[in-house]
Amino acid sequence: MTTGAPIFLVKDGALSWPEIATMREQIYPPEKLIDTPMHGIEWAHPQRRVLLYVDDSVRAVAGVHEREILCDGQKLQVAGIGGVMTDPKFQGGGYGKQVMRHLVTLLKTEAQSAFGLLFCEDHNVEFYRKLAWSLFDGDMVVEQGGKTGAFSFPNVMVLPLNEPAPVTGYLDLCGPPW
Repeated sequence: MTTGAPIFLVKDGALSWPEIATMREQIYPPEKLIDTPMHGIEWAHPQRRVLLYVDDSVRAVAGVHEREILCDGQKLQVAGIGGVMTDPKFQGGGYGKQVMRHLVTLLKTEAQSAFGLLFCEDHNVEFYRKLAWSLFDGDMVVEQGGKTGAFSFPNVMVLPLNEPAPVTGYLDLCGPPW
């Protein structure tokens, strides 16, 4: 089987949903999602997604949420990364790493974000560490159900983009997490 070169496309978050919906259902079917730390959280939808195509099929995807937040009381533009997935048939083939590297390059060159921020399950921490992400060990507030309150998630990770990324402190996401 020949495999073509990867092609990266940046698409509108809502409009790209049909292209990744099946992948999302395979990775997080409702019965599996109940047993994850993501269950019951009101998540923001990405403004755009980076999709990695090979041979006309989506192999991996990462969502981007650009938002102004408060970091220790200072307004900063950040790039939230969420919905990072690799088609189960191709996991372990390096596609997740490729889409994340492409996304970070894109954010460093075109976005005005100080740093990247993502939430991940325990089994993904090492994957992101290898891509230079660090764990954030501070306090955070987010919106849930129209109210702002403390938010605790097992693994919050940050990556410097155009400024150093905080590894401690106080973050107000000024909206729901991503």
